[in-house]
Parts: sequence; C-alpha cells; structure tokens
Amino acid sequence: MKRALHYLKNLDGIVGCALLFVILVVVFLQIVSRVLPGNTISWTLEVSEMLLGALIWLNISAGVISGAHVSFDLIVRRMPHKAQKFMVLLNNGIFIAYLLLLGGFTVQVLDYYLVLGAKSTILQISMFWVRLPILIGCAATILRLCIKEYRVFTDRETAYFPSYGSEGGV
Repeated sequence: MKRALHYLKNLDGIVGCALLFVILVVVFLQIVSRVLPGNTISWTLEVSEMLLGALIWLNISAGVISGAHVSFDLIVRRMPHKAQKFMVLLNNGIFIAYLLLLGGFTVQVLDYYLVLGAKSTILQISMFWVRLPILIGCAATILRLCIKEYRVFTDRETAYFPSYGSEGGV
C-alpha cells in the first residue's frame, strides 16, 4: 500500500510538470506568433485552455495529499483529538459526496457531448476529451480522500498534517 501511494504521489508531480511545460511552450508559441506579423497561431489559445483545465483537476487531487486544499480549520485545530478526527472525517465525507455528485453530472455531460458530437471550435477535438479531466480529477480526488479517511480513522495519520504523502515511510 505504501509503495502504491508513493507512485501515485510521484505520478501527479510528473504529469503536472509535463502539463505545465507543454502549456508554457504553447503560450510561448502564441507570444512569438503575435510578434511576427501575419503568423498568428490560432490553436494555441484553445490548447492552453484545455491543458490548464486538466492541470487544475490534477492538482485538486494532489492537494489532498499535502493538505493544501481549502479548509476552515482555525477552530477545529484547537479542539481535542477526537473532535478533530470527527470533523476531518465529516469534512472529507462531505467532499466525497460532492465529488460523487459532480462526477455523476460530468458523466451526463460527457454522454451529451458524445450524442451530439460536440467539438472544439478550432481543433475540432471532441468535447468529450476536453471535459474528461473533470471526471478523472473527481475519481482521483475521491480515491485520495478515501485513503485519507481510512488513515485518519485508524489513527495512522493525525487529523491535520502530516498527510499520507509526507510521512517518513511513504
């Protein structure tokens, strides 16, 4: 289990860096094409928007590992351990329920894109592939939240930091 979590954490870093690098190159191409007269590359904006969306959903999932996702923990951190544990489990449970709902709606939208054959404006890429990172991000985040729930519930991780990805053995 620890080895799988280690690879999962590193996969986010590798894919995230690769996506960020590709976005950088595409935006650089757009800048250069605007400087040179008559050579504007129209597809770069569309590609960078698609990749930025994928990067955002990937990083939502990665934020669960480091505990970097948004939470209101000022009061909870001052509570006793059992109360902290309950609040974290409740918070993660609500987040999982929300992501399940969002994932369900995303499946409906993806099906809608397939039925209509919707495509992006310039590159004519199926909108199914453009929006698929939302579903992948939801699934990855749910997986990580379930792992975190298990680790907090079994006292293998404190309610607040370190996260399962930052402990010594992982």
